[in-house]
Order: sequence, then C-alpha cells, then structure tokens
Amino acid sequence: MAIRISKIDPATAKAQGEAALANPLGLLKTVADNFNVNIDPTTHPLNVINNSWGDIRLGAPIESILTGYNDPRIGKYALKSSEYPTQYKGIRNGIAITDKGTYGNFSQMVTFPNSITLMTSAEAWFLRAEASIRGWTGAGSAQTNYENGITASFAQYALDATPYISDNTSTPAPYVDPKNPANNVSAGPHLSTVTVKWDDAAPFETKLERIITQKWIALYPEGQEAWSEFRRTLYPKLFPVVVNNSQGLIDTEKFIRRINFPNGEYSNNLTGVTKGVSLLWRA
Repeated sequence: MAIRISKIDPATAKAQGEAALANPLGLLKTVADNFNVNIDPTTHPLNVINNSWGDIRLGAPIESILTGYNDPRIGKYALKSSEYPTQYKGIRNGIAITDKGTYGNFSQMVTFPNSITLMTSAEAWFLRAEASIRGWTGAGSAQTNYENGITASFAQYALDATPYISDNTSTPAPYVDPKNPANNVSAGPHLSTVTVKWDDAAPFETKLERIITQKWIALYPEGQEAWSEFRRTLYPKLFPVVVNNSQGLIDTEKFIRRINFPNGEYSNNLTGVTKGVSLLWRA
C-alpha cells in the first residue's frame, strides 16, 4: 500500500513503507509464504473463462516479453497455439475482430490447480526492490531484492533462475500477428529495450522499468494487480489498442486508467460521483 501511493504522497509512503520494513513479523520471503486460497479447479474463475467459455487467450505483450527474454515461465502460463504448434501465440488488445473464433486457436492459458494465489513472495521482493531505489530505510540492496524476486517467481514453478538473471542481451521480441500484419509491432516506443540483468549504474527510470517488468511477469495471472502497477508506472511497455472506440475520451497512448462510473450512479448518486471525480489523481 505504501508503494502504491509513492508518487502521489511520497512522505506518507516512505513513513508507512519503512514501518512495514521494520516490522518484526517481516515480509513474505519464500514460496512457502505465498498467500493461496483453496478452490475447486472446476469452479476456478480463470479455468471457467479459459476452458468453458473460450474467452481468454494469451496477450501479445506477454508473448513478446517472455519469448524475447527466453523466459521458461511461458510454458507454465500458457499452451502453444494449436494452429501454430511450435509457437506461443498471443492476441494484441483492441484490434479489429469480427469473431473470437478467428483467434480461438492461439495460445490458451494452462489449467489452474486447486488454489488462487493472491500474493507471492516474489511480489514482496519486488516491492522491496522499489523501496530500495526510492531510498527507504531498511529496504536493503535493490539488486539483491530484484534478483530474489525473480528467483522466488521461478521457484514457484520449480525452475532455476540462475542463467536468466545474468542475461544482459535479450529484450522483448517484436510481435507478429499471422492473421493481420496491421497488428504487428516491430519497433518503437512500445517495444522495450530493457534487459533482465540488473545494472546499478542505470538511471532511476530504467531501474524502475526492470523491477516492474519482472514484477508484472511474476504477478501472472493476477491481472488486477498487474493493471494497477501498469497504471501507476506505465511499465512494462505495452502495445496500445489499434482501434479506439472512445471518441477521444480515452487517450490511446495513456491507455485505460480506470473504469467509468456507471450511468446509474450519475442518476442516483450524483453527489457521490462528483465528489469521487474530484478526488481522482490525474497523471
């Protein structure tokens, strides 16, 4: 929570963050500390959406990032495309599409086991890493925290992160849509050039991009937290929508920042909506 408000109220964020770091009960450190909630796999919401409804496929940005980094976690997150069986194939968001079946043979999510993970030790390490680069007392070494975060995420899937952490050359890969080249992303501001290996001499924003990119990967499949962190930092670099149907109300380059208040609130709770809008932080 302290990290979440670190841009809009740095003083309060620092005070509360340092209090958390100093708490004798400590923070999550190992996979055994991960916060999981048991659930019947047949009613796991992501399994229902993925398997029963067929409404989820891998996203283009995570394909780009994980394949570019040669990240073995992609095989723990998704299946290879049934139409392009040698590839993990994702769909770009906000494209012109008339039928979901057009992309139905792209990569499905794996079937999730009998639990939903709400918070992991990997996330806690990345929170520490960001606290470190923000200069918060008690946060420790940014590099150690960052590498521990990657290691904890890999350990969650019984993978070895050692060679991955040392990779100073791989970057997110260009995205190719075999159905429609208008959706391709070959270069430009939305394709990151940041590598995995930590560089303590890098500027603050590069360090933050590294931390949040790896945190975003490790958060999978917790989409709400991933979106919240992207809105806060604009990392990792994602692909903007191709088709913007907002009539200019939503900036394509700034992405969707929040969900609109429903019309019923304007009709029945105008005072509350007006107050809520006045409190919104406008980046």
